[in-house]
Amino acid sequence: MKIVQTSDLHLGRRRLDGRLPDSDLADAFAHIAEQAIQERADVLLLAGDCFDKPQVEPPHLRQAQRVLERLKRAGIPVIAIEGNHDKAFVHSDAPTWVRFLAEDGLLALLRPAFDAAGAILEPWDPATCTGATLDLGGVRFVGAGYLGAATPHKVREIAARLDPERANVLLLHAGPDYFVGEGGGFSAEDLRAVREKVRYLALGHIHKPMVHGGWACNAGSPENCDLREAAGPEPRGYAVVEFDPLAPDVPVALEVRSNPRRPVLRLALDCTPFGNKLKDGAAALVNAAVKAIQAGHPGPGAVIDLQLTGRLNLARIALDQALAAAEIEAAAGVTAVAMDCCGLNLEGAALPGLDPREAPTREHLERAAILQVVGGRNLFGAEGRDAEFAALFFELKEAVRAGRDGAGLAEFLARSPLVERILEARP
Repeated sequence: MKIVQTSDLHLGRRRLDGRLPDSDLADAFAHIAEQAIQERADVLLLAGDCFDKPQVEPPHLRQAQRVLERLKRAGIPVIAIEGNHDKAFVHSDAPTWVRFLAEDGLLALLRPAFDAAGAILEPWDPATCTGATLDLGGVRFVGAGYLGAATPHKVREIAARLDPERANVLLLHAGPDYFVGEGGGFSAEDLRAVREKVRYLALGHIHKPMVHGGWACNAGSPENCDLREAAGPEPRGYAVVEFDPLAPDVPVALEVRSNPRRPVLRLALDCTPFGNKLKDGAAALVNAAVKAIQAGHPGPGAVIDLQLTGRLNLARIALDQALAAAEIEAAAGVTAVAMDCCGLNLEGAALPGLDPREAPTREHLERAAILQVVGGRNLFGAEGRDAEFAALFFELKEAVRAGRDGAGLAEFLARSPLVERILEARP
């Protein structure tokens, strides 16, 4: 059996204040679908976050429908689960737009139920569009979806109901930390118990690609939901899995592949030469940025991630970032420019964990600022763990920046061993 797997399409994501077209996300999905057709795949797996938010606008619904209809005409079934962005609330049973697509006959949406006795794994019923398992070509596909902080416990409940003699493929919208024993996920014993019942894990949720042990894979986001996702040389976007239902071991072949995506060119611009100008300082910055971009020979439709470094006298140079970015875009002929000013005016600043010869990133600066705030304070229940405490707050800030809702943030905190330690230390 040949499986094509993807996740985290985030159709409808608004990027750089709308300066990047949302068609990029749909084009990435369409490319993966065409690859599935050319590869003569037996099934396409969509491991959550088809949409960027629960309230889907009509153009983005049509984007999904067009691609799924193409797959249906080609005879390739689509098996999907819901991610945290697809649902308004983690444990809500309210209909989603992914379910709407299932009711339209465009995919099978697998979702387990739970009661006091554990997981309920009913077979998929196309008449009612309910069920958690679907048998196809000798393989039993099992959908878990996004389970939040209860992921380790509920996945164990699902695994307990699986027949180890069957070729079980589990779709789960959860970060890889659950599967490599980090961040409050599965213990090594838990992981072995799941591995005994599950031949292959199709993961979503974290946009960075990951393959674990040859039997668990997150292919990464097909398009850059954030410019930082363009970093790294490793393939990302979708996976092609050769699966033998009769083989008791890992898949015969597993390859993560890249799909075409909007190019991102990262540039650093030293503002020191013109950073103290009394007149036309902002214009000098724009001109220098345009020259740097042209020297980098960006491809058509490129996005420029412009990091400003060096010295810039902000008392003399009134820098309107939005206006400057628009002027650079027009003069350089690029689709969009994102300006990062966090590297400005840092001479003499000592940042922990950073080579003095390296240009600091936004992450370096934010981590250092948080550590400075918490450093030396009496952290009740977390004494001597300043760095760990600062790391937790940075990750929490990133979760807020990524748009996670209150329930998701609460689940994130509930998973933290440090928070658990603090709670245990309460009088």
